[in-house]
Amino acid sequence: MYRHRRFYRTAGQLWGALTLALLTGCGSAPDIGGGGGLRGQGSFNSGLSGGFGGPGGGGGERSPSAVRSRGVYPRIETSFELAEVRGNPFDFTENDVQVSFGRPDGRNVRVPAFFDGEKTWRVRYTPDLPGRYTVQSVTLNGAQVQPEKLEKREFEVSGSPLPGFIRRDARDKTRFVFDNGNSYYPLGMNVAWKSGEKMDIPAYFEKMAKAGMNWSRVWMNHWDNKNLDWVMNQKMPPGTLSLEVARRWDAIVEAAEKNGIYFQMTLQHHGQYSSRVNPNWDENPWNKKNGGWLTTADEFFSNPRAIALTRARYRYIIARWGYSPNIMAWELFNEVEHTDAVHRKNVPEVVAWHRAMADFLRQQDPHRRLITTSSDLQIAGIWEGMDFYQPHAYPSDPVQATQLAARKLNAPLFLGEIGPGDGLDTEDGRFLRRALWSSLVSETGGAAQYWAWDVVDRRDLYRLFSPVSEFVKQSGVLSRRNLIALTAGVETTARGPLSFAPAGGWTKAKQTEFAVPPSGEIPGMSELPAYLQGSAHREMFPSATFRVNYPEPGTFAVTVGTVAKSGAKLVIRVDGAVAAEKEFPAAEKDTPANATLEVKVPAGAHTVKLENAGADWLILKRITLTPYAPTLAAIGKGDKSYAVLWVYNRSGWDTPEPSGEGVSGRLTLPGMQAGAYKVTWWDTLEGKALSEETVSVSGSGTLQITTPAVRQDAAVFLARSNEKTAAKPNAPKK
Repeated sequence: MYRHRRFYRTAGQLWGALTLALLTGCGSAPDIGGGGGLRGQGSFNSGLSGGFGGPGGGGGERSPSAVRSRGVYPRIETSFELAEVRGNPFDFTENDVQVSFGRPDGRNVRVPAFFDGEKTWRVRYTPDLPGRYTVQSVTLNGAQVQPEKLEKREFEVSGSPLPGFIRRDARDKTRFVFDNGNSYYPLGMNVAWKSGEKMDIPAYFEKMAKAGMNWSRVWMNHWDNKNLDWVMNQKMPPGTLSLEVARRWDAIVEAAEKNGIYFQMTLQHHGQYSSRVNPNWDENPWNKKNGGWLTTADEFFSNPRAIALTRARYRYIIARWGYSPNIMAWELFNEVEHTDAVHRKNVPEVVAWHRAMADFLRQQDPHRRLITTSSDLQIAGIWEGMDFYQPHAYPSDPVQATQLAARKLNAPLFLGEIGPGDGLDTEDGRFLRRALWSSLVSETGGAAQYWAWDVVDRRDLYRLFSPVSEFVKQSGVLSRRNLIALTAGVETTARGPLSFAPAGGWTKAKQTEFAVPPSGEIPGMSELPAYLQGSAHREMFPSATFRVNYPEPGTFAVTVGTVAKSGAKLVIRVDGAVAAEKEFPAAEKDTPANATLEVKVPAGAHTVKLENAGADWLILKRITLTPYAPTLAAIGKGDKSYAVLWVYNRSGWDTPEPSGEGVSGRLTLPGMQAGAYKVTWWDTLEGKALSEETVSVSGSGTLQITTPAVRQDAAVFLARSNEKTAAKPNAPKK
């Protein structure tokens, strides 16, 4: 059984070479109806191509609803019986059942049907026009058949349209949009599986909706009865799918529709085909040891039988749930980098599998919804067939992790998982709160999505999402496109701690010397490995030198996270002399140290060097310079006439209730157009405006405002007084 596994792994496993990985060879974004992937799909087929032709024509065509829809209407559904079926009813290569609907515009649309037990077949379709729909014909393997007990033949569709399916926004390559043109900003948390005897996924969705959330991510895993062809304590013939599991998914999809949650259906997870990381391979029914036919987990990506059965399962998934706009995207894999195939350097096969399966899903899905995967961004080629980027991050501090260079990408990116690298969050959810607000004002296409849904429920952290959701609505940020990162400074009379952490993973350091400005924006820090190496791999990351300039005498502190089982030794040198050192002895396994080593540094310019004189690696969890930076810091995005910013107190995150009345400062924002601006400060805990004022920007283009007294954080949005700020809601609920 899985535990909340990422809370037990080290931070920053995928951030090295982020920009390089994301910027290599990407093409332009498709139109709103798109779904064509980040690049061409290549020529690999391995028997994966072809199949269902899609509505109204060949497999390469986009469906009418995907291209011309300005919204959709609730699904229409009917059932019937077929007596002629022979062989496996779950495999479309043996029994390809399709239903043709006549539409109000005079055209016909073909939709795949699915087997639902005994002789029963069902078909579900999401109309994109009001009017009369009729069942025109039913075909089996291309030949027309006469269904028995056809439940309903005619449907009258009316009412107000719903927003539709989620697409990439042709007007802003970093964003998402509904068929009806409304922007979609994903805000929510993972609910991958039911944890123990706690409440099930539909109940989570209901609570999430009340807190203003609209996104989630659900795994197709076996341990809580959500894997169609792998059911615990059951022996299932290969190719057979569980109708009990299918009906469980019916309830999940319907709960998402009811509560306005748009979720990623994660079709595979790494443990299924891993013998190393959260391994489930030993219990996998396709494992030859268990009566299957795969000798190793690697073969999943290339074995013809595995490919054929995976295709059949995906086609069934599309036929049964592909109607629903509330499935935001098909996610091919959770963290495929942890599979045996990637570990054993069979990356080309993994990449080819991703491209071919993405092709197959697009050919089969009548609505051509988005396709993604969650993987280390450094795996070459893995993203070429995907519609948006979905990395995961487990840093010590979420602020740096959320500030991604998304403006340089050709497609949206947001963190599909985030959590503290040490596995611990405070009782009041300070890590979660920082992740939400720092990602909101970043250039990413959605919020950083918290992993630990059980923690949110146990500590009632739903309350942290509502203020973000309301801010999105009131600030008008969704009505603005192509916003870029802003250079905003906050000057305070007092100086506070400056904390940062290496954001790279297990990789070779490209840079080992860094200048530390008071702003804390340290060039190259996002690529610095978190693993400070000892003698075992010293060539990868031998040391890190920081050029500092203290305004007054202070301290330089290093917090060590996990230490390799072989042991390590941290040495801190100030201006070449050893100022402190700490030995971490060998242990039976890699061990969380959570120890801090601190040295004194005189005022003025100095160099501080970190070395590991021990046998193996240690994790640099956090580096803190005190006092060093203005007490307040600001990050944000905007254009020449609009901005949203988040201002936080560098000293205010160490205790649940910081003492004092907070710190006020002068925020400076250059590059703004001249004119009058309405400025609204926002309470990030209460979810309401703190104050409003009007300020003027002269020809210099520099906007200056005084912040309120900030104990932990505050948000602000501003726009020229004659411009609209309020935006449409993400989407109405069904």
